[in-house]
Amino acid sequence: MNLFQTPPQTIAHVQQAIKTRELSCRELLENCFLNIEEKDPTLHAWAHLDREAAFQQADALDQELQRGRWRGPLHGIPVGIKDIIDVKGMPTRGGLECRDETPAARDATIVENLRLEGAIFPGKTVTTQLACFDPSPTRNPWNQEHTPGGSSSGSAAAVAAGMCLAAVGTQTGGSIIRPASFCGVAGLKSTFGMVDRRGLILLSQHLDHIGPLAHSIVDLVIMLDGMTDQATYLPLLIEPVTDAPRIGWLTDFFESRADASMQQALKIVRTKLEAAGAAIRDSTLPMEFEPILEYHLNLMQYEMAQNLGEDYEQNQEFYGPAISQILDAGREVSQERYESCLDYQNLIGQVTRRCFARAEILISPATLGPAPDLTTTGNPSMNAPWSLTGFPTLSIPVTVTETGLPLAIQITGHPDKFDDFLLAAQWCEDVLRPGYLEQIS
Repeated sequence: MNLFQTPPQTIAHVQQAIKTRELSCRELLENCFLNIEEKDPTLHAWAHLDREAAFQQADALDQELQRGRWRGPLHGIPVGIKDIIDVKGMPTRGGLECRDETPAARDATIVENLRLEGAIFPGKTVTTQLACFDPSPTRNPWNQEHTPGGSSSGSAAAVAAGMCLAAVGTQTGGSIIRPASFCGVAGLKSTFGMVDRRGLILLSQHLDHIGPLAHSIVDLVIMLDGMTDQATYLPLLIEPVTDAPRIGWLTDFFESRADASMQQALKIVRTKLEAAGAAIRDSTLPMEFEPILEYHLNLMQYEMAQNLGEDYEQNQEFYGPAISQILDAGREVSQERYESCLDYQNLIGQVTRRCFARAEILISPATLGPAPDLTTTGNPSMNAPWSLTGFPTLSIPVTVTETGLPLAIQITGHPDKFDDFLLAAQWCEDVLRPGYLEQIS
């Protein structure tokens, strides 16, 4: 399935038409709902839809434009919200049949912020059960026999299929970057703590991140600006980024684990970036990095068992095998081991900063390879390290395999230099985006 026979609608392109009233908020929303009606019966990206409330939002925002009020680049933009995040008036089911269907009484902080910026919410996107590893009903828009990834399955599929222009996901292991990569869209896991988590079903207080999925880095930044009350990053990217970055290329832990198609894609990427002027050198991770997946897993198991254990005990028959295994294992993680995981998290965050001594960004595979079949949501091992360190990371699609499935790279930045990270990532996207739908030869 070729989703990109015509360029996808991006927030950056649509916002000007809305601002000048060449396109109404209602017309844009109607287009998204037409795609939902056509595609969602087979893709299953949406857990809940509220057409009436969405069109009420659209009409109110059109009236504001008639009065000369434009809220900014998210004015009238349809945005999907992952169904572990509260949206006022909609239930938060978290992928579990046993959860209360009572509508949320209040927006999560990020939804409240997006609403103030003019975003429209068609509904809630499908998540795997409580954002864990049990496959969801959602299908990959590129090939419905393959997973869209998890746990932000519906968010990635909805954006890829044109059912909304952007969506919100969450990541505890690899749940933004992996589905974005499998579905051929861009995803951003910002620096830990940058996005407020009030109104999120909490899995792990030391690992949970909230972030956007969209069609470009500029769109990701528009979304991030709308989700937070912090500095506005969009002005950084208004002008073309001309300075080629210094890039650390992660080989040992990351590239060596990738399959043949991903390794071939990485060769193509490196050649293009070097030809455009980037200074690239192989970057060696600190020796302390080697056990990072084990520490990440134990920390996640322990905190998920603490946060979800009571409901699990009461409703165990509704929980899938993967999340049940995580919660059962979490009860076996000792307090001593948990504290050592927190110590390790602090240590690895400090020593990995050394990788940026001669680089603005680090590049690695976003996934081991293309989306696998529907029996799994894919392996998060490329992403979990950056969830543990909390370093900002985004993914952009770079090519497709011979079988027509997207492949992506992930770009990681210094946690204290978010501006440098965004500028370097934007430069890479500008270089790589032309021709990125060409198949690996």
